[in-house]
Amino acid sequence: MLDTFTRELDVATRKKLHCVECKRGTIHNLEARCTGYWSVEDALVSGGSTYSIFRCGACDAVCYESTSWDSEDVEHDFDGTAHANVRTVQYPAPVSAHFTFNTESTPGRLNDILDEMLYALAGSKMTLATVGLRLAVEFIVKDKKCSGKTLDKKIEDLRAQNLIDEDQRDLLHRIRKKGNAGAHEAVGMSVNELIAGMSIIEGLLEKLYNGPARHEATIRRAKQLLKDDGDQDDSGPPLLLSSKAE
Repeated sequence: MLDTFTRELDVATRKKLHCVECKRGTIHNLEARCTGYWSVEDALVSGGSTYSIFRCGACDAVCYESTSWDSEDVEHDFDGTAHANVRTVQYPAPVSAHFTFNTESTPGRLNDILDEMLYALAGSKMTLATVGLRLAVEFIVKDKKCSGKTLDKKIEDLRAQNLIDEDQRDLLHRIRKKGNAGAHEAVGMSVNELIAGMSIIEGLLEKLYNGPARHEATIRRAKQLLKDDGDQDDSGPPLLLSSKAE
């Protein structure tokens, strides 16, 4: 429960957000904002929340954004310095209206997982969407028959097979850790984290499924059009090239 709750008077702020009406990122004007703080003195825990209303500068559509943080939810950088995790939720959800995966050649069960994840995101169910993103990674490593008893080991084997590069491996591990936090601690990713994670999954779909399937289809068509020499009748007269003037 919030101990204080105040309305900010100076709200002359602009921010780029995804507009579900424009279906793209646009500059939004902040129309109203309230901020509240809470603390538990005995436990030495504190936090706060900010609630904002933004208006799209292109179409005037209105969206709502909330951010929250607390002293127990932190991450440590390489130097060991603790930074508070700021959780952001936007409604309507910024991704569901315009983000779609290319699933032209992906397994049906994987498509179901991705659809459910987008459905959760559309309802601003960030924890469920986070767990869904992790499930997509788990399906991919199992489908590619990666060895290892844990998702950690399977991701490493995906790298060992040269199916992903080192950057992709590191990002998949981040999705794994965020997904674990979502499943065990009910802590979801922020909107920006989910967008970044879905972009990684989209790249994997192209590299592991869609791209190879298109390549195989191209080879099949080429073999049909460019038949072997034994299938061609070359007994006719050779082609003669004539010049305009002899």
